[in-house]
Amino acid sequence: MDLETLCLIFGSSTQYRRIKAMKNALIGRRTVSNLYWSLQYDMLDFVDSLHGQQFGDDQQVALKLSQAGLIVVDDRLQFKLTKKGQVIHDDYTAQLLPLKYLAVSSRVDVNRFAQRFVFASQIVSEYSYANHKYYPQSLGYYDDQLLKHWFIANKRQNLPKQFHDLLRGFLSRLDNDQRAEVFVQSLIGHHFSGMTEDQLADSLKTRPAIIEIQWLQLYGMLLLLIQKHPQPNPFMQLTAGLEKPVISNSAKKTFELYRRQMVPSIDQIVAQRRIKQTTVYEHLIEAAIMAPVAQFPYQSLIQPKTFQQLALTQPDDVANWAFDQAAEEVPGLSFFEFRLFQIYRSKTAHDD
Repeated sequence: MDLETLCLIFGSSTQYRRIKAMKNALIGRRTVSNLYWSLQYDMLDFVDSLHGQQFGDDQQVALKLSQAGLIVVDDRLQFKLTKKGQVIHDDYTAQLLPLKYLAVSSRVDVNRFAQRFVFASQIVSEYSYANHKYYPQSLGYYDDQLLKHWFIANKRQNLPKQFHDLLRGFLSRLDNDQRAEVFVQSLIGHHFSGMTEDQLADSLKTRPAIIEIQWLQLYGMLLLLIQKHPQPNPFMQLTAGLEKPVISNSAKKTFELYRRQMVPSIDQIVAQRRIKQTTVYEHLIEAAIMAPVAQFPYQSLIQPKTFQQLALTQPDDVANWAFDQAAEEVPGLSFFEFRLFQIYRSKTAHDD
């Protein structure tokens, strides 16, 4: 996917952002550093939403956007949108649905759902014409078997009409002819093969990346509609097994083990899970970033005196506060406590 377009969509005119951190958040590289910057950039809802995508080189993209006057870049390859860049940002986001529909891809594998649905549309369309001689799409073995079982179980339940009614209802909800056309062009059916993102972008005078994001958003909307559809719902099976974990399974185990202890102890977790202490710290930081403030035990992991000292010395820009600077003011400060404090203050900044 076009990294230039993504920088303009997810960039900010008020905050410098690292291209690499933004890119890593979108493709789901869940290191604690990437998640921390996702929190600071207000991008937690989009972590892993573009899983599997390939992007361009950070430096080349920064140079190209800078030369076009769309961003300013500092010596650490952090960028901020210019006024000209903000205009393009506004234009691109106006072409998209609200970004909350892209956030669905962070929680559910929408791309995989889209592949299933497009395959299903081809199967049902050809079936409605009693056509048994066509070239079906290629899916992975698991999804291919799922579609076969789904079709066999539902084909005698007037499936073409149900499929037609679902599509008609969904497209009507969009209340936008162009977005409806964008969705329809993603489908394959009897004597219909739709368009590629490049063909559709050329037709609509936009960027292919915009079309790709629109497709993810539209299929995210469709998935939510199917999940809310009254039972019996023959399309629910197309959404099976696509949920993504909010935090990694290993971090979840560590966090739950810590919360279950009568007297929470990092050393006990190290012994019970047979992992390094630094790994436990990373797991708890990940949980702190992803969990609501009220569900994370900051009070038991940051010593009260340390918390008080950090609160008295914190700068206005707590996100970019350097550990070395904080350690000079707070003797004996650990990086673990420091990072937890940064996360807490970042999440509660608007509560002050």
